[in-house]
Amino acid sequence: MKRVVLLAFLSLLLPLSPAYAQGVPVGVQVILASREPGGRIDPAISSLVQELQRDFAYASYRLLETHRGQVTQGRPWQTAIAGGHPLSVTLLRMNRGRVELQIRTTGVNTRVMLQRGGSPFLVGGPPHRSGVLFIAISAL
Repeated sequence: MKRVVLLAFLSLLLPLSPAYAQGVPVGVQVILASREPGGRIDPAISSLVQELQRDFAYASYRLLETHRGQVTQGRPWQTAIAGGHPLSVTLLRMNRGRVELQIRTTGVNTRVMLQRGGSPFLVGGPPHRSGVLFIAISAL
């Protein structure tokens, strides 16, 4: 009986589901947008560019990098993106296929809610070369 009570008490202190404890795979696409004349649109990111063009008037959009990682509670995934900018993605919470992530890079510190397997979230990032970086983050 004492063991059952102890296990019930511990489950209240540690309410993590196995999926939550294992973490969430994330995908990151780093896009360079610029206003240089004669710009082109990288066909690999045409669907993302359509969304970006609604709000931004850049002539060129080019996919620079893709990254994959895994975030778990209390353990951020970190990498360096174009230009050596640090990128940190932290899992804040997960509920029914939706994940809340905290995204940090140069000049950016934001929280986003994503549907696993859903559309990526676009974040405007730091200046890079003759343009600006955009970061598309997906919960896979």
